[in-house]
Amino acid sequence: MSAATGALDQARSGAVPSDLPLTLLAAGYHLRQINAVRARFDGRAERVALPVLLWLAARLADPDPEVAHAAAVVLQSLALETRPISRSYSLREIGDATGFPRETLRRTARQLTGFGWILQDTAGQLSVTPRFTDYLWADGESERLQDFRWTAARLRELSDPATASSGASVTEALAAMSACRSEELPRSVHWAIPATLAGAPLAAAMVYLCGYNLRHLLHIAPHVDGDLLQVVLLGELAHRNIAALAPGAATRSAELAAVLQVDQPRAALLTNPQRAFNAYSLASCLGVPYETTRRKLTQLCTRGWVARDARGLYWVLPHAADYFQQFNLDRRANMLATAAMIEALLQSPAPSQTGQA
Repeated sequence: MSAATGALDQARSGAVPSDLPLTLLAAGYHLRQINAVRARFDGRAERVALPVLLWLAARLADPDPEVAHAAAVVLQSLALETRPISRSYSLREIGDATGFPRETLRRTARQLTGFGWILQDTAGQLSVTPRFTDYLWADGESERLQDFRWTAARLRELSDPATASSGASVTEALAAMSACRSEELPRSVHWAIPATLAGAPLAAAMVYLCGYNLRHLLHIAPHVDGDLLQVVLLGELAHRNIAALAPGAATRSAELAAVLQVDQPRAALLTNPQRAFNAYSLASCLGVPYETTRRKLTQLCTRGWVARDARGLYWVLPHAADYFQQFNLDRRANMLATAAMIEALLQSPAPSQTGQA
């Protein structure tokens, strides 16, 4: 018996964690966000850290106090200077805050300058270009902020026993859990932000959102030695695998935990070949060279997070959930705290299942 087969057999005898719906909802948002950044930054999500930090630093001097305060809160969470400064952060300061080597940041700065995302003045100071600001607003306002608020609302409902079965329909939640990209989300997630909120409150909300997304990227990177493609592969596999936990159609009155067979044996998870990927399919899905994908999958197998079965299909193993359990709890708490600040700014309730078609 191969090591992979043994690991799969062991996984079949396990139980699904009771917080699985919460974990999947949050993980789905993070995967969609990282995939969106990869699509804009030549497959390298980590490249967005530098321009985001430069953009946030500029917000410290924003004439609106709400925006400046939001920037200070976010930058303080990264142990960066929070007073308005006449210069941009140095690469040393950014390296200390992000954990990226200074030479890596220098190389990234040169690449992003060439791509038109940032610019460097005659004194060597870095700042973002209008193209980057337009990118944040176009993608953030149209997709990420809505997705973030919707996900946080579902997490709040499922975390509260009084509302756990009265939130979004189960079908809608399952669709969001399995969506790896924004265009795969159910239509109800893409709700519109009122035009009256297009000023400073929305700008401050975007600051908090960018800060949250950046913190998540920086916090997860060390777990994969800075290789975010491993995170994407793990997420794509997990979302494909999880569909096997919901074999039948769900009704609006059903409870999400029951549909996902929470606390029931995992047998269905590892028996349906339509719920897994081989390396070639993953490479095609992500637009990553096949050999690169195979190498990254081998690294995930070595970590004990993924197994390859006799058919050449890859499955996420329980050890991955165990390893990231505390990480997921911490990120979930941070998501809810950030969402609370955003909701207070926008002064409107998060979307519920009614009135958000």
